[in-house]
Amino acid sequence: MPELAGVSFRDPFVIASGIVPNHPELIRQFCHLYGPAGVTTKSFTLNPLDPHPPPTVFKLGDGCYINAIGLSNPGRDGLREINVPCRVIYSIAGSSPEEFGQLASLVPKGHLVELNLSSPNRRGLGESVAPMVREIVREVVGATQNPVLVKLGPWDNVIDLAGRALEAGAKGLTLINTVKGMAIDVYERRPILTYTTGGVSGKCIHHLAVRIVAQVFKEYQADVIGVGGVYSWEDAAELMLAGAKLVGVGTAIIDRGPRVLTQIREGFGKFLDKKGINATELVGAGVR
Repeated sequence: MPELAGVSFRDPFVIASGIVPNHPELIRQFCHLYGPAGVTTKSFTLNPLDPHPPPTVFKLGDGCYINAIGLSNPGRDGLREINVPCRVIYSIAGSSPEEFGQLASLVPKGHLVELNLSSPNRRGLGESVAPMVREIVREVVGATQNPVLVKLGPWDNVIDLAGRALEAGAKGLTLINTVKGMAIDVYERRPILTYTTGGVSGKCIHHLAVRIVAQVFKEYQADVIGVGGVYSWEDAAELMLAGAKLVGVGTAIIDRGPRVLTQIREGFGKFLDKKGINATELVGAGVR
């Protein structure tokens, strides 16, 4: 049974943030029907946010998307206990250490808190506050007894930011968020997304995620949730071999439906049985 930041999970597969809406009944149904070990909420902010005007999502190619939904959420009032048959990881996003601290204090006890310091899709939030990672983590650690994770993006300074997060008291990291990109309609001569830029996700960022997870794991031996283009059990195993203890599935659910999670879990289980090993033996084994 894998354990991350002192919290046990029944298997390594969780749902990444941004996939399941922040509605308790929908999360409950998802846990009951598809059995993820955990579900990460969409990011909560202090005040409600509406999505950006459409279009907000565009398919770039096979298993590859760009989106700029903009962290739409119901605000702090949505931060309440969600009684479901799987772990809930609460994602929060703020514009300052104080906002993060306020939000963290509202997360129900006994849950992991994931700090979104990496979304490229809302000015003043996400990647905009990543340089304050040390101050933000310290504020949050002082405001909650829940274990704290920090979600970072695929930047050149990600190893340095990861170190600052861990030094400040984070118990783990989520790697990686989407890659900031742009798609232009060659006929209309304008960006396809109303927000202009968006986060690129899916198969096209998978090996970028593998590289960053491996580098951060080798540097710090940190507890990591690996996220990025997981479409198959082989993708999941690759992230684990790079150092991830848990694997987040996201775009594949949008692209192929939630049953892809069952397919990944079953394929992974058969692989472990064939090798005669357990999942924890894979963690970091490809980069030691």
